Amino acid sequence: MFDFINYGANALQIFLLVIMRASGLFLMAPVFGDKSIPKLIRAGLIILLSGIIASVIAQPQLPPVTSAWVLAGLAVKEILVGFIIGLVYRLLFMGVETGGALVGYQMGFAMVEVPDVNGSGQVAVLGKFWYLVATLVFLAINGHHLILTAFADSYELMPAGMVNLSGEVGELLIKYSAYVFVIGIKVAAPVMINLFLVDVALGVVSKTMPTMNVFFVGMPIKIGAGLAVMALSLPFFAYVLQKMAMYLDGELRVIYMAFGKA
Repeated sequence: MFDFINYGANALQIFLLVIMRASGLFLMAPVFGDKSIPKLIRAGLIILLSGIIASVIAQPQLPPVTSAWVLAGLAVKEILVGFIIGLVYRLLFMGVETGGALVGYQMGFAMVEVPDVNGSGQVAVLGKFWYLVATLVFLAINGHHLILTAFADSYELMPAGMVNLSGEVGELLIKYSAYVFVIGIKVAAPVMINLFLVDVALGVVSKTMPTMNVFFVGMPIKIGAGLAVMALSLPFFAYVLQKMAMYLDGELRVIYMAFGKA
């Protein structure tokens, strides 16, 4: 006879574990985890996404839950997996903000900061501007589809309730965190090179015309040149963002393999 009661309990546990993984994803993932989105809407999206995923994935028989500690351990593992998926894509936007901070420092905007909605501190104004531009580019290249696809693919190697933690995952995350600086340098390279040449030109002018106040004249020149190059380099900015998004999406599968097939 078909054991409907036990089947229903197992399916309910899997659905709750999927919610835990989706919650971890929405804590860190760009676009979906943005603090400007109301919490009620994010909660609704988590439940909707979890319902869709739980209805299409294979439902393995979960190990018996003998205590609340076992259940808490399963929930923490699922949240950690979703958090790592979101973190990998968040590195892209951290790099963009880092590049904006570097450019702002060279342009003389080191003290110009705005409140960070997704954090508790301040962020450079150019970093915030590039963050908003990166969000639009990310949506234009269907980056949000990449996140949802990666989330669904995670259940092929890590079924709900069958996550195996590995020290190799931590090593990979440390390695990929270095890409924050790589991305920042890449997106800021055109502006940084241009401002370096402007500094060289101003240095030549200061030597040939010692009486000229180069600092007073150079500030608006550097700001104007920097903003002009930022506008002209937007296609390059979008190109770098797209390539790095695809690269990080591929590296995420390496992390899945590091978890090990359950």
